[in-house]
This record gives sequence, C-alpha cells and structure tokens, in this order.
Amino acid sequence: MRAIFFVLLLANLLLFLLQWVTLGEGEAEAGAGKAGAELEGVPSLSLLPKLPESGEPRESSAPAPEREPEASLASDPSGSADLGENPLCTLVGPYADRPSAETAVQRLQALDLDAQVRDLEVPDGEGYWVYLEPELSHRAALRRLHELQAKQVDSYIIPRGDLENGISFGMFSRKALAEARRDEMSDQGYEARIREIERTHREIWVSLPPGDARKLGEGLWEDLLEQAPELERRQNFCPGVASE
Repeated sequence: MRAIFFVLLLANLLLFLLQWVTLGEGEAEAGAGKAGAELEGVPSLSLLPKLPESGEPRESSAPAPEREPEASLASDPSGSADLGENPLCTLVGPYADRPSAETAVQRLQALDLDAQVRDLEVPDGEGYWVYLEPELSHRAALRRLHELQAKQVDSYIIPRGDLENGISFGMFSRKALAEARRDEMSDQGYEARIREIERTHREIWVSLPPGDARKLGEGLWEDLLEQAPELERRQNFCPGVASE
C-alpha cells in the first residue's frame, strides 16, 4: 500500500510539471506575438549624421531662397533740369552814379524784391589800337617812352596783357584815324601797328532775379520810370550784358 501511494504521488507530480511547462511555453509565444504586433509599422532607427564641430558651417538640405534681381539705377534725362535754358533777369538803368542806384535798390528791397547793384561792361563798338611791339623789359619800355615824350609824342606804356611793356599811341573809333596815326609814327621811324579790338564801357544797373519783376506790377514800374525818365527796363541773361 505504501508503494502504491508513492507511485501515485510521483505520477501526480510529473503530470503537474508537464502542465506547468506546457502553459509557460504558450504564454511566452503569446507575449512574443503581441510584442511583434505592437512594433509593426514603427520605423526602424537609423544613425544621425555627425554634428559639425563648433565654428564649422552647417550644411542645410533646404534649397536656398532665390534672390530677387536688384533694380538698376539709371539717370532720367526727363527729370533733370534743362541747363541749356538761361533765365532772364530784369535790369533797370543805367544810373549816373552808384548812390542813385543804391537808393533804388533800397526802395525795391522794401517791397520784398531781391534787387542788387551791378557794374556791367557794355560793348561800345569796334576800336583800333595803334601801338609799338613790347620791349624786352620794363626798363627798356621806359627808355622808349622817354624818347617819344622828348619828341612831344602822346604815348604811354601798356601795363598788362599780351602787349605788356609795349607803347600805345592811342585808341581810335574809326579805322581811317588809326591808319593816319600809324603813318605819322612811321614817318618818325617807328614801326607802329594797328589792332582791332572790341571796346566797352562800364555802366551801373540795378538787377532783379527772374520772377521778381512780375511781383512789382506794371503800375509800379510805370511810376518808377516816370520819376527817372533816363532809365530803361530791359531783360537779359543772368548774368549778362546790359545792351547788345
């Protein structure tokens, strides 16, 4: 009886061990299947590229943005001022002396006009200059002048210009008079010459810039010119010559 009991006990232990082992293998397979199902669709891991060390530029896979073309700068001739057109100033004169012109300027400036006194070189027709060629030095010119004055010849030393240290025998308004003077000096042994030049004389005028003359009005202009009938009102380029 005791032997039968031990046999049955051993059989039960073996049966228990067999069931336990079978149950453990099934749970392990189920767990593996579940883990595989959970990992399905998950991307695999990959190594990242090595980060650049400090100070090295990082490359970017994104394309660089395209730069818009820079607008070219060009001069606009239509937008610039026409420098070929000279403005016209209004001129009043000529005045007999500077104090008279300055008085007129003060009256115009009291009317908020930018008036100024101007000395203008006015052409005075052609002139004919009778002269001797320049000497080598000022001392030589003085000797020549003393020689001429000893002969009662009206003359003087030319002080400047391309004829400096030459001797002048006068300026003449008519060519015939200049030729007569030249021939007279030639008879005395001097090779006088004639140079045709443009003569000018200085006049005193009052100048108004462009646009200021219209501010005065025709009525005030008439009153101003009636008080000084010798004055004229003209327009000329700024700056310019008072008369042709």
